[in-house]
Amino acid sequence: MKLISLIDNTAVDEKLYSENGMSFYLEFGGKNYLIDAGLTGKAAENARRMGLPMQELDSVVITHNHSEHIGGIDSFMKLSPDAAIYLRAGAQTECFRKNGLFKEAVGAGKGFFRKYAKNLVLFNSFSEVAEGFYLASCEVFDEKNINPDRSCFSLDGKKQIPYDMSDESFAVIFPKKRKADGLVIVGGCFHCGIQNMLETVKQCWYGIPVLAIVGGFHFMGTNPKTLGCSAEYVTAQARALKLSNAEKIYACHCTGFRGFDIMDEILGDKLMYIGGGEEIDF
Repeated sequence: MKLISLIDNTAVDEKLYSENGMSFYLEFGGKNYLIDAGLTGKAAENARRMGLPMQELDSVVITHNHSEHIGGIDSFMKLSPDAAIYLRAGAQTECFRKNGLFKEAVGAGKGFFRKYAKNLVLFNSFSEVAEGFYLASCEVFDEKNINPDRSCFSLDGKKQIPYDMSDESFAVIFPKKRKADGLVIVGGCFHCGIQNMLETVKQCWYGIPVLAIVGGFHFMGTNPKTLGCSAEYVTAQARALKLSNAEKIYACHCTGFRGFDIMDEILGDKLMYIGGGEEIDF
């Protein structure tokens, strides 16, 4: 199993673009996958510059319907027009974010679902992409562990409905020959909360060691040096990561520098930042 960051808020090579988005290229089981598509076409351009086979994608996974994860989808689908697109069915409900006195769409709208109707594999809570590669939704919702960002909402007429994470999923991948040897979790922003996600994985795959957790942890505020949540919340989620006994934690995207520093105090050598252009092998 090989996982390569195509784009992130940071890049390890000056020849690669960076942006407030996330995208990973995955080689697994002899096939090629994309996990999230970044904010713009820059992720696909980075893949071209790295010489990765974007014309040979078998499937695309979108962890949730937010622009930073789905915005660059067209650039990849032009290269692999027959690739299946996995996305939770709840993503069909349009989501918005307050922008001053106005509202702005958070992700892809109805046009996306019409355009890629033949490619879409919409699922409710669980889906198998391939043997050993699964998509799951959070099934545990302890309120104190849900990310406190409440800026997103959907509409019921004119009434605002809080973002319910019904579009959010995370990948659970078994890179070894035996599933009992361990799993890898790859998520987008973990809006549901790290601890809730870990409890969900524990319920579904009890006793299987966690080799790594990769993703954005949504601690970042208006810029990477600020928090969008309390330091106490970050600390609690970092402690949950430590108790999970995950061998490695790879943070990226919306984690932010301040959030990463707090995590680092608790997780130490277990924690690494993965920027655009970096690779993880299992």
